[in-house]
Amino acid sequence: MDPINDDELARRIQRGDRDAFDTLVRRHQDRIYRLATAMLNSSHAAADATQEVFLRAWTGLPRFRFRSTVFTWLYATLRNVCRELNRRERETGELPADIPDDGPGPGRGVDAERRLDAVLRTIRQLPGRQRDVVLLRVFEDLSVAETAVALGMASGTVKAHLNRAMSRLREADKRISHEVQE
Repeated sequence: MDPINDDELARRIQRGDRDAFDTLVRRHQDRIYRLATAMLNSSHAAADATQEVFLRAWTGLPRFRFRSTVFTWLYATLRNVCRELNRRERETGELPADIPDDGPGPGRGVDAERRLDAVLRTIRQLPGRQRDVVLLRVFEDLSVAETAVALGMASGTVKAHLNRAMSRLREADKRISHEVQE
């Protein structure tokens, strides 16, 4: 039996089907969490953002009009949630209490960990559209066409944003490589 597509799940959710919602959450929670982790400064903030996205999905999907894909709608919701969390953090001056500083992860050396941290920091600092393009193209492996649809922009614009973003990421990688060698 073919798995139910997202549009059909959304229709079922609109009729109040909790099992359909559970299926949608299982299908997309890891992907949304990965994107949130790349957008935010901590794994706990990413988990909170992921939870908030699906809370909003439960209340918002009944009004979903199928003008985009369900994933595009979830991603737009995630962007809004992350902006709110980042704004709240800037306004209160509080950093999340859980920012880990427990050394390199399993199987990673200190240098690799520093490079990854620098790349993620650079991604978080990219202008919004560049960051969105990188997250969808690189982290989620969407095609240029899929990324264009998800973000509501032309394919050429996606390529231009990706090009600029990758230049910045290469510069950051060179900088950290130089620091590691010293």
